[in-house]
Amino acid sequence: MFMRTLYLVPPQQLRIGPLYVLAGVGGSLLSSLFVRKKISVGASGALFGLLGAMLSELITNWTLYENKLATLLTLLLIIAINLAVGILPHVDNFAHVGGFVTGFFLGCVLLLRPQFGWINQKKAPPGYFVASKKSKYKIYQYILLMVSLAFLLTG
Repeated sequence: MFMRTLYLVPPQQLRIGPLYVLAGVGGSLLSSLFVRKKISVGASGALFGLLGAMLSELITNWTLYENKLATLLTLLLIIAINLAVGILPHVDNFAHVGGFVTGFFLGCVLLLRPQFGWINQKKAPPGYFVASKKSKYKIYQYILLMVSLAFLLTG
């Protein structure tokens, strides 16, 4: 008697995979536009895309974090150190910047979370009454979403 195990992919992984791949493509595109004399290969643009997505997730979901300033400063320090390594010879910093920018804008679109305290009426327990209808997203989240979509579509 064999038991079948069904592995479901969490929704977060369904967002991070395409973000990684598209950030790598964005980094490679910027690199191919600016560095024409040599070929650059690697996953560094995609990894910088994940850093950009982390920064955008921190900004768009600012209200969910407890120690905001320490988190922001730590992330900015990591980004600065990694970009400083790009000054070394034979390192393609255009791929890093392209992946970072692409990952930042994709993170604003794909990693948006509802604000704290928002309740979906369809999934609320029976008899649960919501006194005030709270908007799902804050205004700055909508603005970042629209600006990011505009940049991604024009890019």
